[in-house]
Amino acid sequence: MKRFVAIALALALAAGAASFAAPKQVRVLASVTGGKNDEENKLFEQALRKATGLEVVWERVPANYDQVLMQKLGAGERYDLVYMNQFQMYSLAEQGAIQDLGARIKRSAVYQKNVPQAELDKIALDGRYYAGFNKQEVFPLVNANKALTDKMGIDLGKLATLEDYYQMLKKAKAYMEAAGRKPYYPFFAYMTDIWDLQPWFSSAGLRRGVFVGAGGKRYAPYVDPKAKPVWEWLAKLYAEGLMDPESFTKKTGDMRNKMWQSQDILLDSDWAAWTGLYNNNARTAGTYPDKVNVVGLPGVKGPEGTYLIEQGQASLFAIPANAANPDGGFALLEFLATPEGGLLLTAGIEGYDYTREGGKIAYTEVGKAHAKDHGAPLPISSAFDMAQLGPMNPGFLESLAVGKRKDVSVAPMGFANGKLDARQYYDIMSKWMTDCIMGKLPAEAAIKGAADELRAKKIID
Repeated sequence: MKRFVAIALALALAAGAASFAAPKQVRVLASVTGGKNDEENKLFEQALRKATGLEVVWERVPANYDQVLMQKLGAGERYDLVYMNQFQMYSLAEQGAIQDLGARIKRSAVYQKNVPQAELDKIALDGRYYAGFNKQEVFPLVNANKALTDKMGIDLGKLATLEDYYQMLKKAKAYMEAAGRKPYYPFFAYMTDIWDLQPWFSSAGLRRGVFVGAGGKRYAPYVDPKAKPVWEWLAKLYAEGLMDPESFTKKTGDMRNKMWQSQDILLDSDWAAWTGLYNNNARTAGTYPDKVNVVGLPGVKGPEGTYLIEQGQASLFAIPANAANPDGGFALLEFLATPEGGLLLTAGIEGYDYTREGGKIAYTEVGKAHAKDHGAPLPISSAFDMAQLGPMNPGFLESLAVGKRKDVSVAPMGFANGKLDARQYYDIMSKWMTDCIMGKLPAEAAIKGAADELRAKKIID
């Protein structure tokens, strides 16, 4: 907290010393967005200048961005637009270190036309908006290797309950072990951040995180008594050898390798983008679609007949309190929300990443290597036409379409209106519920233990 107070004070002092003449230059501090190297970043700047008429200086930090961001803001260094994630936005907004953009957004014709109100609602802090979007966030969903399930005669379209998935995993284990793959663990669930279990908790109508309920009380749905059947289902999978034991010791990179490289697992939960990446990697290796053909599934239907899946934490740009040119900063933020801005953030720089042949995009060798991603593989603009980018990784667009189904609800995890200490929440939940899944504690005792510790750490009430 002291760190953020210091940042807010430094920004306020710098703002007080600002010239009243608004300069044309717009200074940006960014992380993933921009050119892929210094040479291309200069071209990225030039493209922005040509499109907006602004003298854009785009400073891209290649490593340790969060640390660099706090150091620069704490030192009072002046930027007109800075990249941050949703948790950083909450913290900096509470300290007055970034500007309230609500009035600007409400009168912005660009934002009204391109940015859905539902997306803005997801980043609101007490009804105010302190940032705009870098991109549209995707969501984790269930990924299954259809190449294997087809051989087993399993219809993935009929999986709707926890019992359906249990029976499918049992059949997969028996099939693969009969073929000589012993032991075979068909399911991987990355437990370090209890990530991502949301497709399974959808069965109980519960979402991950901490929410603020009636009377301002904070609660965590995953420790609600309604969560007990889901934790017991996961424990049953582990006990019967259906869950990979490395779920508790390995990382997401290990999980991904198991899925596409050696087909050591059949099922996991991962970002919609990874549906396509799995298949693209397999295509490069010559195993797609005969051995690897990953498809995205919504998970388990909830009590209200809806699949609840979780949107990723927002990727944002904010205007610091001491910005020398906030008008220029917001004008640039608006451009990033247009279809033209979306094209720059995906395909990249015309004449460098791609050319146009017969009105269609033709990628250069450099552009092919950059894989249609210069910071926003899915632009925030609702008017952006993904088809203009050409063929996408197999299965990616189909996974995105899952989130648009009428029976699917996509929302971010609960951030307790910006007050959640996510790291503590993850650590506490992972500790207690790992013991539950591994059979060291019954579900009821593990849920109580997690809830008591969350309450003791003042994460819930």
